Amino acid sequence: MLEEAIRYPWAGEKNVETLVIGGLLSVLGVFIVPALLVYGYLIRVIRAVAAGDDESLPVFDEWTDLLVEGLVGFLIGVVYGVVPLVVLGLAIASLVLPVTVVSSPGGEPPASNLAIGGLLLALAVILVTVAIVVAAAYLFPAAIAAYAVTGRASAAFSPGTLREIGGSRTYAVAWLVAVVIAVVAQAVAGVAAATVIGVLLVPVISFYGNMAGAYAIGTAAGDLPALAGARESASGGSTR
Repeated sequence: MLEEAIRYPWAGEKNVETLVIGGLLSVLGVFIVPALLVYGYLIRVIRAVAAGDDESLPVFDEWTDLLVEGLVGFLIGVVYGVVPLVVLGLAIASLVLPVTVVSSPGGEPPASNLAIGGLLLALAVILVTVAIVVAAAYLFPAAIAAYAVTGRASAAFSPGTLREIGGSRTYAVAWLVAVVIAVVAQAVAGVAAATVIGVLLVPVISFYGNMAGAYAIGTAAGDLPALAGARESASGGSTR
């Protein structure tokens, strides 16, 4: 899967054009709308690959649809990011608690069991935070794939769908492939940024990595029974 994912951005006749457009939109992503268009395009990639259409790249057209789907994908990401942030806030609070417990206004040390209890609570919350952050990072691409294939934002939060996708070995491999590609792409972009000409290629390299990662996730989505029926029913309907 890794080799196929790396080759995917070169599929079809308009690969260079697509990479250039994606790179330019990535550069302009600070203005939000271009970033949403990139999100929408990556969702389109996942949908196309899941449907078996991986011989050519989706084109940048129907810009309104791209924008809407990108916005939905972004909002899904916000939801998946909120829970870890809330838990992270609790973790920070639990770290502060033992410190405030250990120092009392009168300078007298508090009961040792209270301080130990606070430290244990902090450790527990930190472990839960790490677990939730990892789970969110693992399930977020699955949620995007569910939305891309079904065309329903609600599918991104369906416990049954996420359980079947996340528990699939195929998806686990695809997720690891996407992570490896993302890390390598960032490393290559970092090296390229060290040269004047290379700086111009950084957004293209990042977009290339995102496309390859989307291909991996789309390949897994195409092999999952949880999405097979939904893909067939959504093929003749709206993609938003």
